Amino acid sequence: MSTALTSLLGNDFVNGADLASIVGDAPIVGIYFSAHWCGPCREFTPKLKEFYDTLVAQGTPLPIVFASSDQDEDSFASNFDEMPWHAFKFGDDRIEVLNVKYEVSGIPWLVILNA
Repeated sequence: MSTALTSLLGNDFVNGADLASIVGDAPIVGIYFSAHWCGPCREFTPKLKEFYDTLVAQGTPLPIVFASSDQDEDSFASNFDEMPWHAFKFGDDRIEVLNVKYEVSGIPWLVILNA
């Protein structure tokens, strides 16, 4: 895992996970921009989860970090409960920085980065 990735994503996530434990030996990592209030996100998230589960079953890890656009912590928690991956903490300032960096113009939005 690169130092640049740690500088970009930080090292503090929901449930006390750190970036090294999230990424492991995976060559890539995803950032998933989504929100519970977003209809297209509610349609896409189960498809992404199915794809993720298929990769895991095949022994091909795809670490994903959820970057929430939810407007309150209860919505964030409800949304995140449906996801098998990791997340930035609700309201984390890094989410807005990443939104700008990757020109997120709508959600759902998935960014794949080299680890």
